[in-house]
Amino acid sequence: MPVHLSRNLTDFQSKIGSADRNRLFVVDFYADWCGPCRFIAPIVEQFSSRFTNATFLKVNVDNSPDISRQYGIRAMPTFVLIKEGREMERIQGANPQALELAISRHYSSAPANPNAATDREKRFLQQFVPYVDRVKLYSDIVYKTLAISLIPADDLRQQATDEHGVLNRFQLAKGLLDWFKNEFFSWCDSPVCESCGYQTMKGAGLKGTPTIEERESGADRVEIYNCSCGQEVRFPRYNDPAKLLETRKGRCGEWANCFGLMASAMDFDVRFIYDVTDHVWIELWIPEFDNWVHCDPCENAIDKPLLYEKGWGKNLSYVIAFGTDHVYDVTWRYVVDTRKTLKLRNKVRESALSNFLSKLNSRAGADITPTRAKELRRRRVRELVEFLVVGERRDDGNIYGGRVSGDKEWRMARQELGCSSSQEPTVITLNQEEISNKKFSLEYNCAQDCYTRGSETIKGWATYANRKGSIQRKQESDWKMTYLCRDENEKEAELFWSINLCDVKVKSFKLQVFGATVYENGSINITVCAGDVCYPLRKGSTELVLDDVPAAVLKINVTFSGGTGNNAFQHAQLFRTPSDSPESQMKIDIELA
Repeated sequence: MPVHLSRNLTDFQSKIGSADRNRLFVVDFYADWCGPCRFIAPIVEQFSSRFTNATFLKVNVDNSPDISRQYGIRAMPTFVLIKEGREMERIQGANPQALELAISRHYSSAPANPNAATDREKRFLQQFVPYVDRVKLYSDIVYKTLAISLIPADDLRQQATDEHGVLNRFQLAKGLLDWFKNEFFSWCDSPVCESCGYQTMKGAGLKGTPTIEERESGADRVEIYNCSCGQEVRFPRYNDPAKLLETRKGRCGEWANCFGLMASAMDFDVRFIYDVTDHVWIELWIPEFDNWVHCDPCENAIDKPLLYEKGWGKNLSYVIAFGTDHVYDVTWRYVVDTRKTLKLRNKVRESALSNFLSKLNSRAGADITPTRAKELRRRRVRELVEFLVVGERRDDGNIYGGRVSGDKEWRMARQELGCSSSQEPTVITLNQEEISNKKFSLEYNCAQDCYTRGSETIKGWATYANRKGSIQRKQESDWKMTYLCRDENEKEAELFWSINLCDVKVKSFKLQVFGATVYENGSINITVCAGDVCYPLRKGSTELVLDDVPAAVLKINVTFSGGTGNNAFQHAQLFRTPSDSPESQMKIDIELA
């Protein structure tokens, strides 16, 4: 295998972290001016051809100081041998025999199962395991009997039956959902104090330890609220759907769990849907559609799978379906743009995820009959065909809005309010003067937080910019610096400017961006897209010039990600500049033909 050059810490750590347990990494820390480094380089190339289950990496200490500091490199050449993310041994100096012996001591010729999850991936995948057993409670005869005794089943079936006496299962699902939302279950932002009858303060719950009784009813955590009357009020987060038939309150987890049991009691085939960005809902098998149908009880929404991305503004990555006898990845039913979603799926390799879910699926369906197994396979094939959409989905005709369940401040904190029709993405359109002068110019000064467009000054960075996720303009009073970055709780955010060039002919486009600053493993990626072509602003460069721009909406996109620790959001900064700077940090110049 060839020797690979590793240029940055993020790429380096990604290679190390995604390897299987048996893969050895031999990292050659060298410098161009180092004579011994040049001497041993061809020998290392030979070793890379012999030890095929090892990865040989070269790190130029002058060009990649972040990696060198990580490993405390002080002499060149230094060879660091890494396996399972741990340093096994290091060799200093150009000694081929010593290096060969060290490699032989730690080398494994047979690769581990390439689909096996790494320790980091296992920690992510572990969150899915509990749901396999939880959903099996939906088929418990006692539980279903308790549930059906509380449902006005006859009335709901009658309302869903047409004049020919044919029961419409989709209409039955809608009726059950509406009844559950409006008459049976209630939302709980914070519990009511039984002593004084007043509601405790929202958002003030502390983590507590469940009692034995609470644990027996499936509560693995409890929130503790202090009422103004002096009483302590407990809010156990129950996972047992039978207990929820009694309490009839909760948040999205309790809503979905209890409704799943109710639907099963009404003879629906039920799936519990878990979204790793912190939401859950239900899918019901509807015979009339020959398909699984999205059903969110706390939103009273049915057959609106794009609700979360188009309505709430979420960016989904992993959405897993748990049936009583199967487990499948159904992410693709709920996302708008599959290409974008693939970029967000970076917590686990796809092969490892597939292998893990396959094992969960086998465990869940261990006791099913051959007839049921055949039917599940048929449904899965149909589902996979539905998911075969490349790129962005067409508009499905549904009208979406932000989240409606829960207190507004809580929804705002979770950034699930969505966008109203008055908050359509801002698109900059050239005015008549700019077209006549055959020139468009826009500048932004972060210190003054204002745009300059021709002779006009426009206040506020958000006036022309659009965002996905929360972006803030941060002022550091101690360092006297100003910049844009994502909010504290955002792992990733996007900022973009759209310019409508559909009706003009562009001679040249020039973008200048200053103050793109990263720390630790923070990342700022800037791209310019027009039509079906995208151009990156290269790392370390401040300028991008394009001569061939199609008649289309041009989009300047900035992605903020990465960082470590509590201040990760500050490790990717855009337009970093002194707070009194008179200079612009972004300049856009378009010359028309």
